Amino acid sequence: MSAEVETSEGVDESEKKNSGALEKENQMRMADLSELLKEGTKEAHDRAENTQFVKDFLKGNIKKELFKLATTALYFTYSALEEEMERNKDHPAFAPLYFPMELHRKEALTKDMEYFFGENWEEQVQCPKAAQ
Repeated sequence: MSAEVETSEGVDESEKKNSGALEKENQMRMADLSELLKEGTKEAHDRAENTQFVKDFLKGNIKKELFKLATTALYFTYSALEEEMERNKDHPAFAPLYFPMELHRKEALTKDMEYFFGENWEEQVQCPKAAQ
């Protein structure tokens, strides 16, 4: 007779404890990553928040051409990010951070690009040097 006790779901208690421990460890890693990203990007965020563009943007006082440029930069940035996220979604270090529904923006940005530049926007627009 086995010394391990099975739960009603057919998972023994040791597996259940290990699963809980892994989940807690993943949550801690995500919190650690979140804190590292926050700290590591604080200076850049502070500088960006104090640019005239961002100040005007937050006041709703932005020229359409500047907004188009910002949207273009975001489109190319999210295109690259999402490509790498998809490529690495099964990697053990990245898998706990893979949230495509919450993080993917390319589809919405594509609609914005069509709105601002027309249906043939891909023929007109290049990735800005700053976004590269």
